[in-house]
Amino acid sequence: MTTRQPTPLTEVPLLRATVLFGSPMVFAMAMGALFNLADLWIVGMMAHPEVSIAAVTIPSLVNSIPMIIFNGIVNAVLALIARYHGLGDIKSANEASNQGFVLTIILSVLFGIPPWLYAEEICVWLGAEGPVIPGATEYLAIMSLGTFTMFLLMTITGVMRAVGNSIVPMILMGGANILNVVLDYGLIFGKWGFPEMGVAGAAWATVIARFVFALAGLALLYRGFLGIKLRALAVRWTMMINLLRIGVPSCAQWLVRMVSYLYILYFVAKAAPLVPRSISDAQAAFGIGLRLDTLALFSGFGWGAAAATLVGQNLGRGRPDRARRASWIALGLNVAMQLVLAAGYVLFADPLLALMGFDVSSGASSEQVREIGRTYLYITSSGFVFQAVSVVISQALAGAGATKFPLLVELIGYGAIGYPLMHWVAGHADVYGLRGLWLAAVVLHLAVAVAYLVWFRFGPWDRKEIH
Repeated sequence: MTTRQPTPLTEVPLLRATVLFGSPMVFAMAMGALFNLADLWIVGMMAHPEVSIAAVTIPSLVNSIPMIIFNGIVNAVLALIARYHGLGDIKSANEASNQGFVLTIILSVLFGIPPWLYAEEICVWLGAEGPVIPGATEYLAIMSLGTFTMFLLMTITGVMRAVGNSIVPMILMGGANILNVVLDYGLIFGKWGFPEMGVAGAAWATVIARFVFALAGLALLYRGFLGIKLRALAVRWTMMINLLRIGVPSCAQWLVRMVSYLYILYFVAKAAPLVPRSISDAQAAFGIGLRLDTLALFSGFGWGAAAATLVGQNLGRGRPDRARRASWIALGLNVAMQLVLAAGYVLFADPLLALMGFDVSSGASSEQVREIGRTYLYITSSGFVFQAVSVVISQALAGAGATKFPLLVELIGYGAIGYPLMHWVAGHADVYGLRGLWLAAVVLHLAVAVAYLVWFRFGPWDRKEIH
């Protein structure tokens, strides 16, 4: 028999709880995206930036697939721990966290080895050509071998968030990103006694930085962190099945979303010659725009993380009304933030592109990248609010353990409708240009957001049981 102990997130006023918990996560996620941009900026300092940026963009998208998929497992671990924590059942919360680490080891192997073995074939299939291929292949191979460090840091920070702490995850993620940028400069250009490794140095910097701060997080959990202790990692089938039942649909949902970015990259390569534009210029512009999109999207994950934890803990304490209100508050905060970011991207599109190495004095190729990138930012920023809805509501549903609907709506939106729509638009790029692809993406985000809002308002997700 367990007793319910009040926790700060279930007792303090909702707006205050959401802001106090969500703000550090927004800061950490935004800082991660900013340092990804810094990573791209440093790569853009190399000779022929359109080649080096394209060489990083393609494998970065591929490597994002296991990260986004594994986020589904982290969501499931968070949902279970938060629910048990709300119930005061610390033993079950510990068991859920340990099963999360078991899956971290297993899935690191499953997701890391195949892209390492077939790195070149994957990059070529996604449109890499000529001088882009060697750098893209090496980058993908290194990052794939480092999948475990990425998964480990995600699991550690997810467990900490589930028990209501967002400060330590912010420190771990922020520290990893700062170290990544420092190592980037040293390993790419051979500074401070490091070997000069070019694009491959950017990959090694990321892997090393994640590993260092994952070890720091492991040390905290091993000693005991707010009742969570990392101990024996034996499989506990009942808890593992429960975790997978929640996590697999969430994994599939984020896989669908990531695949949508990959097929857009593929169709960019198909559409560019019809515009006509250089494929590498179009890919470089898309890569920069996507990194800037990531700043908006991942910042929103901070408010989504707040919604997930608040939903899980409040449902554990039998407060579905409070869980719903917390989600609406997190959504409102994210929408406001996305409006500010969208305005900034429209107003400062040219300076942002110039910051990435494509200023007006860099030649004809640079001007083409700027033209494509400018149009991309003008159009896609209009969809930030729609993505804000999807991110927060899907995370809130994951916190309740209700992960099947997000999979269904994104499978239909980005799969059954999105792929054929993008295929048609790319085939008519001589008429619509590359802007047709960007407009189609915004329309898809709008349709998915509307579906989420209707289900969240009228669906029975807050009655989902977790055993």
